Amino acid sequence: MKLSIPTPLPSRKTMVLAIFALAIGLGSAFAAAWLSRDVSIFSLAPAPGKPPDILASQRLDLHRTFFTIWVALLLVTPALCLFPFRRRSELAARYWLAFWTVALVAFCVHFYWAVVVIFGSDWKRIMGTPRVSAPVLDTVFAIWWCADVAIAWLVRSEATWVRVERTLVHVLAFVLFFMGAAREGELLASRFLGWTMAGLVAAALAAGLARLRKSRGNINIASQ
Repeated sequence: MKLSIPTPLPSRKTMVLAIFALAIGLGSAFAAAWLSRDVSIFSLAPAPGKPPDILASQRLDLHRTFFTIWVALLLVTPALCLFPFRRRSELAARYWLAFWTVALVAFCVHFYWAVVVIFGSDWKRIMGTPRVSAPVLDTVFAIWWCADVAIAWLVRSEATWVRVERTLVHVLAFVLFFMGAAREGELLASRFLGWTMAGLVAAALAAGLARLRKSRGNINIASQ
């Protein structure tokens, strides 16, 4: 049976767990960036053969930018996996919203470091560098994600239009994170995270479909 409106809010325990994961993730990202500040992990050039668009003095901030998006990817993965189950399980709904929210916080930290710290809010540079493949779409996605989280916490409606926009923003989140990590990732670790996320989400969708078929089968048997 599907959950009735409104969307359940995370319990205190659930939210504490999600915030703890966020704190550990961001703390580890900034620590890793500091420890690797003198190591050429990520290229200062946007692509092989291209001139550098990042100064050597910005290497620490470059590492912070990459490591924080990894944290966002790790946190959004459970939210994407739980999304298909949120209307059938109150527990899934609570954990989905908790991790959907903290993943947004991590993404906003990454977005700030990329736009403000690395590129100095210079949109001409951002639009002109091949390092950022879809700056307009990324910005629209960030605003949309913020709006969806606000709706989930404040309006908490599961009206048809909310379900449609929420499904679309989750699909967009999956596509952007997957393309950014698995397809465009500079390091093997990034591609591994992207493909792992894709595998887990695919497994969750398969489990959801199997559960739906089983419930429909039980209904058909009961009606005979």
